[in-house]
Amino acid sequence: MRATDNRYRGEKARFELAMRMIQHEARTGTIRYFTGLSDDRIRKLYTSYFKFNDAATVKRRRGKSPTQIAPLVQTPERALESGVFVSLLRANGLVADDDTEGPALQGNIDLGHRFCQCFETHLLVVPDPVLSFEWGWNLLLGIRRGDELGVTRCPECATSYVYDLLALPRSACPACISIKHDHYGPRVASSMI
Repeated sequence: MRATDNRYRGEKARFELAMRMIQHEARTGTIRYFTGLSDDRIRKLYTSYFKFNDAATVKRRRGKSPTQIAPLVQTPERALESGVFVSLLRANGLVADDDTEGPALQGNIDLGHRFCQCFETHLLVVPDPVLSFEWGWNLLLGIRRGDELGVTRCPECATSYVYDLLALPRSACPACISIKHDHYGPRVASSMI
């Protein structure tokens, strides 16, 4: 093996992750965070492989990644969907089970691929998903910070869901709310929120 083979192997791994993230319409900053590639290089990858490809309809998202947490828990459906995504993140080692922050993400190609795998699995298991790749990234960062978002399991139905740590009173289980809404009608469910 030549000494340069290792360098090219690392470069190839960063390139493959960037391509995978571009397919999920990740923003440049998110791709740069995981791969370490320059903004210019990421834009050139998009232009070379996606921009003029008629078969792929990959959009280029501009601006900063979302940072608000309210849309992640705004409705019972979103709180449940966020809970599914966090469960996938936890199963793939991106979120620790205890109160620690978890493994370092920046420049970690393996964890970048695991995050992509979580998002791809999420698209398969959630009917009509609302959570985009960037909102999933925001959710991961919010859960790892632990200052605004929390994850809990309902003692009645054992559903895992995401909730706003700063909201008073604490929100009820969105799965139980949905069941009561379906059974008793919208008036009972809305009074419980």
